[in-house]
Amino acid sequence: MADTRTQIVEQAFLLFLQKGFKRVKLSDIEKVAGITKGTFYYHFGRKEEVLQEGLSAYYVRINRQRTEEFYRIATLREYIDLTIRKLEGLRDYTARPFGCEIPEVLCLSLVAEAVPLFPELKKVVIVSKTERLVKLEQLISDAKKREELRNDVDTSILAKNILNIGAGVINYLLTGQDIPYAISSMRSQYEQLYGLVCTG
Repeated sequence: MADTRTQIVEQAFLLFLQKGFKRVKLSDIEKVAGITKGTFYYHFGRKEEVLQEGLSAYYVRINRQRTEEFYRIATLREYIDLTIRKLEGLRDYTARPFGCEIPEVLCLSLVAEAVPLFPELKKVVIVSKTERLVKLEQLISDAKKREELRNDVDTSILAKNILNIGAGVINYLLTGQDIPYAISSMRSQYEQLYGLVCTG
């Protein structure tokens, strides 16, 4: 039974990403998960529960993935290159199995839709962002010690600017800009910011 529950959550979550939570009907979840209405109600009382469980599972995965990435990254340049590669992956992104990497930027509109339904989710998002910010600040501090970056650069402000550039891609996509334009703009912003703060 746990496998069926997981299947429902994972398939519905991908559907929520594609269509938005409000546009997905119970019959859509039944179809994509290959279940009956009775099976759905055996596991869940309503589709909001599926969304909540899906987002919780997603944030567990993305936080684990980020931790692993920060262990592999030695320089700020590597972090920026990785971030740009991930953004470029949006160009060819199609819905993949839940276990694969789902770009966070694609989840932002779903999260925005879910926070009013689940105020406690806001805390999960804030904790996730704070953890990422702390790790990025450590990476920047280490880069200053290695003289990759200028010492007069404010570590906290630089970390926030780097995160905000990445989050800004959603604004391009929401305003109807095409993905190649959004990626090109983000790449330029990262490169220019790095050029301003690096020593060489």
